[in-house]
Amino acid sequence: MIKKVAVKPLSWIERIFFIDFFKGLRITLKNAFRRTITTHYPYEKLTPPKRFRGYFAHKVVDGTEPQPAFQEWVSRYNIQVEYGKSRCVVCLRCKRACPVPQLFEIEGKKLPNGKRVVSVFNMNMLLCTYCGFCVDACPVDCLYQTDIHENASYTRKDAILTLEILEQIGRDWQMRREREPDRIWIDDEQRMKLWGENNVKLPKPEGV
Repeated sequence: MIKKVAVKPLSWIERIFFIDFFKGLRITLKNAFRRTITTHYPYEKLTPPKRFRGYFAHKVVDGTEPQPAFQEWVSRYNIQVEYGKSRCVVCLRCKRACPVPQLFEIEGKKLPNGKRVVSVFNMNMLLCTYCGFCVDACPVDCLYQTDIHENASYTRKDAILTLEILEQIGRDWQMRREREPDRIWIDDEQRMKLWGENNVKLPKPEGV
């Protein structure tokens, strides 16, 4: 059911004295002279939240795979599971979900025992919009985005994430933050220092 909402017309007082304009201007002036909440980057850095959508990585097989979904996909595509290696099952769903599929170069190879493994997984970050569609499409929680946001480089070659680089970033992230609570602010000491300087009064986060 669609509800029709009528726009309230301005009164003659509001028309003459620009009441709405001054209401908005009051909020602007109120915040114009406040100190901004910021850090002296790059000398001061805050830890991004766990859900931050930065550089991509591959989670590796370590016993924390989503079950039974992971085993079902492994069986469907006849994948050879290797501990410490990428969880990728070469389903290509990330490439299909991407608005720029040319970003991905994915290949699998067949082993002598008849099973398959991912052999090539390149991501050209010069084409990436960081929309996260590929992450959402991954059925085994392999491809995901990390807290790495400093990814500037001097050459185009450095913007290509290979399978080895994705696995290395994934191992590092899993070791640092895999079991961390999914909170927006992780570094409470930095957060309180930053907000304390600006007299920001906020409730203490739960679980601290």
